[in-house]
Amino acid sequence: MDGLEQRELKLLVPESGHITLYDAVKRVCLNMIDGITRQRVINAIEKSNPFLRPKSPSVAASLINLTKGEKPMLRVAIEGRGRSPSFYSSEGNTIHRLSSEEVETLLDETAIKGTGGWQSLWSALQKQFDKSSGHITLTPEQRARIYHYYHSYGQGGWQNRVMRVFRRELPHLFAT
Repeated sequence: MDGLEQRELKLLVPESGHITLYDAVKRVCLNMIDGITRQRVINAIEKSNPFLRPKSPSVAASLINLTKGEKPMLRVAIEGRGRSPSFYSSEGNTIHRLSSEEVETLLDETAIKGTGGWQSLWSALQKQFDKSSGHITLTPEQRARIYHYYHSYGQGGWQNRVMRVFRRELPHLFAT
């Protein structure tokens, strides 16, 4: 920033009240990390920058633009279809070290009964766990699915179980 005149510096750093919708979308997405959807971004912008009045198509376009380029800021974790929203993430694969209690909860064989959506996710999470190192590698899609299932299906055994395993390493997935 050395060598920039004051008026040039003003152009680079928007004053409060002069933030663009695109900049607001970027800031909100960086704070969310995972489970980013158009509606969540709109709600967050309305709370933090009510003067912007974000429109759904404009936010959707901003999210799509943030997934493009050589070094995209966002990754599409789950592609939306029909009424199902797209989920985005600002991180790629992540590696997490689980405690012995978290490992015990994750590997509990009584957790999977049936073949539904969360059961297949839980089975995939168990397969991702490396017993020799105590680490689990999670893809953006898996983190988006954890977020989606946790927030979309009320309270119960699945939600309690997934929170016991990941709330220490991924608290942002469980925030409202």
